[in-house]
Amino acid sequence: MNVLPGIILIFIVTLIVGVFFHIWKGGGLFRLILFLTFSLIGFLIGQWIGSALQSTFLLVGWVQVGMGLIFSIVVCVIGIWLSNIKIDKKVEK
Repeated sequence: MNVLPGIILIFIVTLIVGVFFHIWKGGGLFRLILFLTFSLIGFLIGQWIGSALQSTFLLVGWVQVGMGLIFSIVVCVIGIWLSNIKIDKKVEK
C-alpha cells in the first residue's frame, strides 16, 4: 500500500477546510494556523472513527475523506465557538 498519496490527500482536504474557515471568519496568521490545526485534528479524528466503523462514505483508497471532512468541519466550528469566548473582568470602584 502506498501511503504518500493518501497523506497528501489528507493535507489537501484539511488545507481547503482550514483556509475556507479563515476566509469566512477572518483573522491574522495565528488564526489561520489555528484553523489549519483544528481542521487537521478533526480530519484525523474522522479518519480514526471512519476506519473503526469501516465506513465507505467517500472512501478514497484508505483515506476516509467523508468522515474526515465532516469531523474537520465540526472541529473547526467548535474551535471558532471556543476561541470567541470572552472573559470579562469586573472592575470594582
